[in-house]
Amino acid sequence: MKRLLLLFFTLASAGGCASRRVVNQSQLSIVAPALIVERFLQAANVRDLETMARLFGTDDGPIGDRRNRIEVELRMDVIAEILQHDDYQIISERRVPGTEFPSNRLGVDFRLRGGLIVRDVGFTVVLQSDDRWLINIIELVKITQAG
Repeated sequence: MKRLLLLFFTLASAGGCASRRVVNQSQLSIVAPALIVERFLQAANVRDLETMARLFGTDDGPIGDRRNRIEVELRMDVIAEILQHDDYQIISERRVPGTEFPSNRLGVDFRLRGGLIVRDVGFTVVLQSDDRWLINIIELVKITQAG
């Protein structure tokens, strides 16, 4: 009987040692837009055009899934050229009102190659599915007109 009790308590206490992290979906959707922008900027700096195409699109999905590969590659290459930077900082994030699908605007300050500082370049991200955000709009004109 003592062995049975000892085995029971051992198994019961072992279950208490195991843990499982539960991810709150609302927290994930809060940080996801910033993570998408960060990943896109990393891809732009190394000219990873395929990754950029997977992260850019509309509520219908990534641009790389719907357009001609050559056209997408050329568009992403131009965007990568404009976004070449030494450093960046996401300075703001706010919901975009009046949109059909949930959208957020993230403001990014850049230190471009050559030292030029460009402030509050907007990246609008759109919720494409329950857990996938895509960059939909980038205010590239702020960078091209700054130089």
